[in-house]
Amino acid sequence: MGAFDQAARFAARADPDAVTRRALVGTTAALRFQDWADTRTLSKPGDSDRTVDLVAWLEDPAAPDHPWLLVFEFQARHDPEKLDVTLEEVARLRLHARHGRDRRGKFCVLTGLIYLRGQCPDSALNMTLPEGFGTRHIPLIWNVENDGADATLTGVASGRVSWGMLFWVPLMAGGGDATVLVRWKELAATVESGRRRGDLGKMALVFAELVGRGAAWQQSLEGFDMTESQVVNGWIKEAIDQNRLEEGREYLVRVLRRRFPAVLTEDVLKAINAQPSLDLLHDWFEVALSAFTAEEFLAALRR
Repeated sequence: MGAFDQAARFAARADPDAVTRRALVGTTAALRFQDWADTRTLSKPGDSDRTVDLVAWLEDPAAPDHPWLLVFEFQARHDPEKLDVTLEEVARLRLHARHGRDRRGKFCVLTGLIYLRGQCPDSALNMTLPEGFGTRHIPLIWNVENDGADATLTGVASGRVSWGMLFWVPLMAGGGDATVLVRWKELAATVESGRRRGDLGKMALVFAELVGRGAAWQQSLEGFDMTESQVVNGWIKEAIDQNRLEEGREYLVRVLRRRFPAVLTEDVLKAINAQPSLDLLHDWFEVALSAFTAEEFLAALRR
């Protein structure tokens, strides 16, 4: 799991009401967050040991005997298999999770896809016949970049939106604007807990790095009171390294597309995208710029 996914889990756990309420926007459901469910005990012998990102236990005041589970999956980039994966997660939870005194009650189960960057291109997995028979899997989708940073800050200031939405502001539209940075700091400073204020600042740096706003937020948060955390500092470093790798791969592919487009086969793209060394990517980039022939570049790639 990458730094961005870990940061998203941390932010969601810090203020679960904020992320749950935002995920349910667009529905008329009055579901309320109760607790986080522990899904690690649900796998049966022979099953995969995959653990979902987070699962929230929700209750409906109008039907307290029929609780829900909301499976959160955080996406720093689109995974074309994610709808299939979450359908399996929903089925597993529906089959094995139980509630009630006799532990016989089954949960209703929802999926929430939270795109930290970019848009979710597939809103449903539809496997139905024309008459309606079959299976439809329709997750709740929050494309964070579609939210306005300024409007979110206004909501937090009025008390209409929970303080935890401040975590997500760097990812939102306008999340790098100078006025937004100033307002964010003013509101974050009003959060009572010093530890929470520090967490907000650290997470803001991680998320800002994901969307190319790291420098602006780093400069803005100079002097902001942030408790040191080796774990979060590691996420920040990993986020910076991950973005540099992605940029290195992108620039290399861009040069090859201009100079030697024929070399961009599926195997070559896989090799570039799987390369974990920034230094080696830089070496390939230099060869891509200076090589006289495509074969010269391929020779360097294979060394």
